[in-house]
Amino acid sequence: MDTASLRRGIERLIHMHSSALIPGILDSGFSCQRCGWCCRENFKIRITKDIQRPSNAISIFPDDIRRIIRGTGMKWDDVAQPDTYSCLSDGDIMWAIGWILRRNEEGDCIFYRSGACAIYEWRPMICRCYPFFMGEKSVDIMRCEGLENKISQKSAGEMARMLKRYEIKKLRSYIGIMEEIGAKLSSANLHSLPKDYSGDVLVCDGEARKLRHLTPWIKSSTGGKTSVVKYT
Repeated sequence: MDTASLRRGIERLIHMHSSALIPGILDSGFSCQRCGWCCRENFKIRITKDIQRPSNAISIFPDDIRRIIRGTGMKWDDVAQPDTYSCLSDGDIMWAIGWILRRNEEGDCIFYRSGACAIYEWRPMICRCYPFFMGEKSVDIMRCEGLENKISQKSAGEMARMLKRYEIKKLRSYIGIMEEIGAKLSSANLHSLPKDYSGDVLVCDGEARKLRHLTPWIKSSTGGKTSVVKYT
């Protein structure tokens, strides 16, 4: 992946009419049930041989964080944390590639409360697009409790436009991150943040480099089960 291929991908998306995505969305019968399934950790996603990230450790844009801040009055670091599942180090600096929504001790999104999303009106773009992602030739559909229902032509059109905007924004974000980090950024160099790591992390999110200091806290374990490490 390089910036030239990403720019070609953006141009391709710009010239693709979002209506091309509507048939796949209509066929899914998707209708959000606000069940919270996607807010909870239900499975692991293998990123590389050595990295598995929780299904709900989702990458979000700085604009997503700002929208949540405007809607809730919360502070940036109360909404999001550096993406500790996509890190790299050059020996002197620990880099984190973007942001993820904070998760609680149980592994749920912190905004999943009383069985529902507490920020539904201000939720990130990736949440608005779920369960749809852009495949190479069509729409890919993730597991979701809201499938096989009914979706109107209007709603499918709105989802298609949102999905196209999301994919373009994602590729532009990738370009910004690659320009910030340079040749160091490759899947071969990525790793999860070490469980005992405590110190500074430089977050590259496609807009600017933001410095954060992380301290691990460990959820107590019983019965010999593996401890869960999170960062504050």
